[in-house]
Amino acid sequence: MMVGDRISALMQHYGLSAYQLAKNLDYEGPQKLYKLVQNKSKPGYETLMDILGRYPELRAEWLMRGESPMLHSDAVPAAPTAGYPGVPYAVAVDEKGNERIIIVPIKAQAGYQLARAGGQESLGELETIAVPGYQGRTVQAFEVAGDSMRPIINQGDLVIATYTERLDMIQPKHVYVVVTDELVTVKRLRGPVKKNEPLELLSDNRYYDPFIVPQKDVREVWHVQALLTRSIPANREEAFDRLLVLLEMLAHDSQQLRSLLLDVAARYDVKLVSEDTR
Repeated sequence: MMVGDRISALMQHYGLSAYQLAKNLDYEGPQKLYKLVQNKSKPGYETLMDILGRYPELRAEWLMRGESPMLHSDAVPAAPTAGYPGVPYAVAVDEKGNERIIIVPIKAQAGYQLARAGGQESLGELETIAVPGYQGRTVQAFEVAGDSMRPIINQGDLVIATYTERLDMIQPKHVYVVVTDELVTVKRLRGPVKKNEPLELLSDNRYYDPFIVPQKDVREVWHVQALLTRSIPANREEAFDRLLVLLEMLAHDSQQLRSLLLDVAARYDVKLVSEDTR
């Protein structure tokens, strides 16, 4: 077990998210802890001392070298928790230590679920991107499967999402990526979730019914902030505009029909072709 795994075990033992542990250690944010628990970097001496100073019941031999037990013999053990982990499975950084945005395509989502659940499947080398305005934040991009969020989000779109460390921070009717051991899905969420409450997932497509996910099954929740789409809608008014022009040309000798056309054009805010341009 690497030191990052032991810090993750510490967080699970005390029921802490990375955000909560960072706050307890007086850190500005949880980014350093994300890198540690994912074994992307090793903690310095000061970080280890910060942890031991904040949690004096921990044995230094366990934290630094992995020698059991975790706690001193006279320490009162904390009750283990099985709630929302509060830590994302994967975090990518470049050679300078700057965080990159991992793209999780549809074909890799099954592997992502297995790996997140502790399976042996490897995600392999996933692509990463950088998006202006999201530096220094825990962000991932997920490819959307299915049409349950149409017409706003379509099959094959990429949603850019920031990690949600606490379920009580969920914003009502906002779009989220929800990860369990069985699925990776993009849905709207009903609202903040209290301890042990299930999550209610809502679709924009009215043909899909809402459904419930037990909180114990939720592994990650990502708040969608932006959308990269290949689905650029066509001009739906184009055919209607052409029809009005054609009717106007046919009716140039009919004052009554032209008056009717002017009425329709005004109603739909369409400019008719003037006679001097024909």
